[in-house]
Amino acid sequence: MSPYNQKQVIYLISSPLSLRDFKRYGVQNWIDHGWKVKVFDITRFLNPKFWSYVDGDKLNINFEGLTIFHNINEILSAISNLQNKVVFLDYIGFSNTEIKIRKIASMHGILIKSRNPGSAPQAKTKINFLNLFSLIIHPINFVNKLTSFIKHKVEKIRSNKCLPDYLVVSGSKSMSGINDKKTSIIKAHNFDYDLFIEKKQIAPNKKSNSLVFLDEDGPYHSDYWHRKIKPFVTADKYYPVIDLGLDKIADSLKLNIKIAAHPRSDYNVKKIRYKHPTIKNETFELIKDADVIVGHGSTALQLAVIMKKPIIFVTTDEIQNASYAKSYAKLIDHYAKTLGKKVINLSNLSNLYNWRDYLNVDEEKYEKYIETYIKTKGSPEKLISNIIIEYIEKDLLL
Repeated sequence: MSPYNQKQVIYLISSPLSLRDFKRYGVQNWIDHGWKVKVFDITRFLNPKFWSYVDGDKLNINFEGLTIFHNINEILSAISNLQNKVVFLDYIGFSNTEIKIRKIASMHGILIKSRNPGSAPQAKTKINFLNLFSLIIHPINFVNKLTSFIKHKVEKIRSNKCLPDYLVVSGSKSMSGINDKKTSIIKAHNFDYDLFIEKKQIAPNKKSNSLVFLDEDGPYHSDYWHRKIKPFVTADKYYPVIDLGLDKIADSLKLNIKIAAHPRSDYNVKKIRYKHPTIKNETFELIKDADVIVGHGSTALQLAVIMKKPIIFVTTDEIQNASYAKSYAKLIDHYAKTLGKKVINLSNLSNLYNWRDYLNVDEEKYEKYIETYIKTKGSPEKLISNIIIEYIEKDLLL
């Protein structure tokens, strides 16, 4: 007899429940399978500046199961007062506050955590003399880098210690270092592959003749507030270079420019932005119809990989040279090399490129990428939420 005598799942989140996240997390799927669903949001008290920046009250959708907590005692009390064992879907981090919440939750049910649900290649940082010297002569940068490094290391140690009851993995990279004797592994894929499953039957527009640039909302992205770091690009330097670069590539290839706006962007209220129109919430469709994809290091590039689209990786002088963008430049370079590509600097296009030389698709590297970062080999061709639901219902005899 299972101690879970009622189907109840609680999401623990540290970012507002937007409509996009409601869909990505598969909330409706749990409801459709007969589960009572609650969402516990700790963003307002955990990161009030981030809450204010994204306007959390406006961003959160109107879902009756959502509770927004104002302090840690409220959520600890809510969890402690649960009458039955429940399933917790863990989307929170590893700060002291979040660990305390997770510990209480583990006493009142099981924890399911996804590992790298939107993963992408991460370059390894190498310390050399020039980098070290640069940090020494810029003490503020040094302190910020050191703080970020320590925080990352601490969180990594904590994540390895805070093993959930079930771990959802997406690709071989996300399975590295896992002790499967202490946690059950649910083989799945990442959020981008969910989109592919949902929309792969949509027929492409073969007459699109388009070049699609994947916007990352670089100067304005709310994640920088959430992670408390400086954006990798500045609006006044970034947008003019991207506009000019896209014009040259599109003219050379005789294609139309379309910019797939990041889902969290809001260019209607930004004075400095692209000169080309942006299209929001149609990234999948734009990529499917595109002849060429241009981008930096967006996880949406994975959709282009899944669909075997030609990708042109680009950078700028600011990204390459600014101290605050070093890690971003390395990420772009590593991403490109993983797919057998070179990175083009849009700030230096005086030499005419034969752009068609950059349109090759190394299918072997693309397939290797999918297996490493996107979809675990042998995982079901189903939505992540459905994979988890079926696994848990079978395991808990529900």
